[in-house]
Amino acid sequence: MVDGRCGWSWSSVESTRKTWVTDKKITILMQLSLKKHPDLPDVPLIVDLAKTDEQRQILKLIFARQPLGRPFLAPPGVPQDRVDTLRKAFMDTMADKDFLAEADKAQLEITPIDGASVQKLVTEVYRTPPAIAQKAAEILR
Repeated sequence: MVDGRCGWSWSSVESTRKTWVTDKKITILMQLSLKKHPDLPDVPLIVDLAKTDEQRQILKLIFARQPLGRPFLAPPGVPQDRVDTLRKAFMDTMADKDFLAEADKAQLEITPIDGASVQKLVTEVYRTPPAIAQKAAEILR
């Protein structure tokens, strides 16, 4: 018998069904993300399975939301020195040993993405050609 599940986060698998992984009861076929999870280095990304540049662009647009999970934003016009301070404070918190110990106790995965990387990804997504965006929208309907 074969069953499947799509879109289940790795952190959920780890925290609720870890024995399925250790007992090899499940096989992860692909990662629905733009970046590989460190625990799954041999599992391909969905974009790795694309056969054309157009398919890669469509998949990148669709899955760009994954790394953006729960972004923190500031309004336009915030002086760069304040943006830099906020970004540093966030990343410092994400590396704080007490914070990480509490997250570990609560079985929460902490995988922060720095502000410059988020800004770069948003800029790339907004540069997606309209025809590609339309095809991605049609797939999602």
